[in-house]
Amino acid sequence: MQTYYLQFNPKANAPGGTFKQLMAIDAKSLDSAMALAEKQLREDGIKRKHFMLRVAVLTKDDYEFATASEPVEDTVAVEAVEAVEPKKQAAPKVSPAAKAEPANDDSDPFAQFVEAAKWTVEKLNTKLEMLPPGERLVIDNLDDEIYHSCIGVSTSKLKMFIQCPKKFKAHYIDCIIPRTEKAYFDMGKAIHTLTLQPWLFASSYIEQAEDIKVRNGKKWDEFKAAAGNKVVLTKAQWAEMPIMRQSLENEPTALALTKGGVAEQSYFMRDVETGLIVKCRPDYKIGDLIIDLKSAASAAVKDIRWNFKKLGYHIQDALYTEVSQAKEFAFLVVESSAPFVWVGPVAFDEEAKRFGYLKYRKALRELKQCMETDIWPGYTDEMVTIELNKFESDELEALETEQAQAEYEQHSHAA
Repeated sequence: MQTYYLQFNPKANAPGGTFKQLMAIDAKSLDSAMALAEKQLREDGIKRKHFMLRVAVLTKDDYEFATASEPVEDTVAVEAVEAVEPKKQAAPKVSPAAKAEPANDDSDPFAQFVEAAKWTVEKLNTKLEMLPPGERLVIDNLDDEIYHSCIGVSTSKLKMFIQCPKKFKAHYIDCIIPRTEKAYFDMGKAIHTLTLQPWLFASSYIEQAEDIKVRNGKKWDEFKAAAGNKVVLTKAQWAEMPIMRQSLENEPTALALTKGGVAEQSYFMRDVETGLIVKCRPDYKIGDLIIDLKSAASAAVKDIRWNFKKLGYHIQDALYTEVSQAKEFAFLVVESSAPFVWVGPVAFDEEAKRFGYLKYRKALRELKQCMETDIWPGYTDEMVTIELNKFESDELEALETEQAQAEYEQHSHAA
């Protein structure tokens, strides 16, 4: 639990006498704090529509200074929009090839990481809240934890909302379900890093010590503490890493789709229709092509065709393409165990892309409605009727015949 200091600024068209609202909210996350703050506005009889959404997240000192000052009636909405860097002042574009490897600048070997080091969740959220409709923010080398902790609707969030709005609220609004990382995700992460950012592998992963047999207890805790932020791979996983890397080098198509681009760029956009911040973090981008790397138990074509739709990857295609403005989107699939068979590129056809896009747009509209009404449906409010499938219906017919015969024989014997 921590204290969030929030400021709601009046819109330009708000009635006269509408003042900015300052709040100190104790909550587990920023999203949860925002939900509580908006509930307080409603309880105070203040019309939420007159205020910009999450205009600012203040420091404690700024909050104390603001609450000690006289209320300010004028809106800061125009100033907030102008604070976004104009497009003409955007940093010069760097060719994808130049971004593929760490910068080689003798004067400042860490120059490419300087901008990323400036971001905190609070600063990024403030920046995102000032994004006008249709505007985008692109950040290189953004810390993974900051990306996941900042505001914005991601593909994984949207797919959970489509599955069940009530579950979405529990995870991302009320924050009563902690985010967990399962052990089998470690292998997938390692494959991603070794494929797309191999120079980061040594500083990001460590082999589990020989004398640690189970991942609990004092020895494990001490080892984890010493490892710091590094992901711990089992000895078996660690031994497979050179095999995986060699399999990539031996696969010309896969190698071509993982060279000459930039990995893990973060994209943010304020959606024009709903006003929501939507975000994505493509695995790799080469020019106008996004490559999303998927590790799977099976890369067989029949399994890809079945699982990709089942897992909602056509929705990911739509969201990533719109937010990043990429012209093409394709998957590269590798099996998650030796011999690491590669398949790719894999892409949805135009009909499947359109299907994914319409589901993505519908989900965004429904999410916005849930946020405004604070009504979060479960799976269904109607009675559920369970029917027999064809095979069960055939079996039922056979059982009915058998039962009728048994009753006839019993009646005959009784007679």
